[in-house]
Amino acid sequence: MPLNILRDMIHGTFPWDRLCEAPAPSDQDRRTADEAIDALRRILDRHVDARAVDGGRPLGDDLVRALADAGFLAMLLSREDGGLGLSEYGAFRVFETAAAHSPAVSMMLAGHNSMGPSTYLPTRPDAALRDLLTRHLAEGSLSAIASTEPEGAANTDRSCLARRSADGTGHLLSGDKVFITNGSRARLLAVTATVEATGHVGLFFVETPAPGFEVVAEHEFMGLHGAPTSHIRLTDVFVPDGHMVSAHEQWRTASPFAELHTLARVYLISAPSVASARRSLGWARDWVATRRVDGKELASYEAVQRMIAASAADVFAADSAVRWALAWQGTRAPLWERDALKNLTSTAAWRVTDRTVSLLGAQGYESARGKAARGAPDLPAEQAQRDVRGLRIGGGVDFNLDRVLAARLLSTYYRGERPERTGTPKPVAATTLSAANQDHLARVEHDVHRLADACGVLTSTLPPAELLARQETLITVNRIVTELFGQAVVLARAAHLDPAADPAAPLAQDLTDVHCDAAQGRLTALWARLGRELPAAYPRVAQAWTDGGSAGLLDI
Repeated sequence: MPLNILRDMIHGTFPWDRLCEAPAPSDQDRRTADEAIDALRRILDRHVDARAVDGGRPLGDDLVRALADAGFLAMLLSREDGGLGLSEYGAFRVFETAAAHSPAVSMMLAGHNSMGPSTYLPTRPDAALRDLLTRHLAEGSLSAIASTEPEGAANTDRSCLARRSADGTGHLLSGDKVFITNGSRARLLAVTATVEATGHVGLFFVETPAPGFEVVAEHEFMGLHGAPTSHIRLTDVFVPDGHMVSAHEQWRTASPFAELHTLARVYLISAPSVASARRSLGWARDWVATRRVDGKELASYEAVQRMIAASAADVFAADSAVRWALAWQGTRAPLWERDALKNLTSTAAWRVTDRTVSLLGAQGYESARGKAARGAPDLPAEQAQRDVRGLRIGGGVDFNLDRVLAARLLSTYYRGERPERTGTPKPVAATTLSAANQDHLARVEHDVHRLADACGVLTSTLPPAELLARQETLITVNRIVTELFGQAVVLARAAHLDPAADPAAPLAQDLTDVHCDAAQGRLTALWARLGRELPAAYPRVAQAWTDGGSAGLLDI
């Protein structure tokens, strides 16, 4: 059974023992990932000018060919089957390395490896689909998942329709898809479509070029430049019966959709988020180390120290959460915690990049190209902030994803899934956590019980439909449980480092202390919002403005 730490926490159980028992990567896993990272860096140095890509230059076909030849289009497939044999965390490290060079490369690789031929082969599809996937894998074809539609990704239904062909041998697909990573470059697309006869959503594999397939336009984002993300259109595109995965009524939660989409979001969003945060933290350090204000080192000012420490702790927490969530694989993979990584990592990266832009002052807001033109250090801090703002939207805009995840968590109350509360076993923490962090651990356990009490009141006094309509409450619930989870994983990581044997232990304790202190500050505001109904003025103002009336108060 998969782990479900968030569900336990929202019901008042703090499973410290399971948080502390995450398996560490094996030496072989680390070596395999290290070798892949070294090979990737050589390819990127040869084929990718990151500054030019951010300026609009598309990724070249030579890069795709080099990546395919080196096995990067099948990173998670075993070596026996022609892949690199990376673990899920090892693959994350590769995507993060690619993003540190160019987020466009990371997104291209992640979009392919999380939904490409090598992803579906281990699910042992029927012979015809297996032959299709094997052929495209051997040919080094780039692939894509085409699911989001102009109506919005949050819709449960899909407007792209699959109707039975006249000869009865397959389906004809018609509809538009937008924001499709690799959409214009892929030779194989997995397309979600509603089967006309049943109303269920299935996954159809489309080879391109194909009659009726069209790339309408490339998306030009505010950030994340260079990634081949496209609006595509299908008009009666034929897909034979053997090239589809069975349709499901609850397709979002049915295998293999749920597991694949969850991991895809981690690779597409969390990897470049963590990469941008790490790079921004490094730029802040390099900048602060060289600056003096009124003869005093910039790094000696209290406000600057707080900003640097907070950013370092945010990077440590994001990295810790990813390590924990990807340590478990197979049937024990914690899917809900992996879903939580998207907002946890992208919002942490936003805080780090925002602080870095501030610390660099005018040179943070200035583009790298502008700085290079006048001979100044060309740290691309503004690019990182542009990119991370896009990552907060990608994979489900942050506030709506909070709402969706909280609805899933709270629904367990209505289904009667209420684990008994237990005390917090502390076999590791008692001897290895600092006094400050033991206090934080006790605070997290206290807050877990506080959250359960609040959720118990909400679900016992409000019917499901009414509670689900209180979207601000749902958003707040998910942000609270995410903050608690973030504290829990950094505490568990720090608890595993022996201060007598590991030179990293003292810094890990301090990073954990800083992160928990900052998280508890954010929680103070969240607790005040939980369960509070919005003042009636909010909907009145929104409705008045939507109806076109402002009584002149908002006009020029």
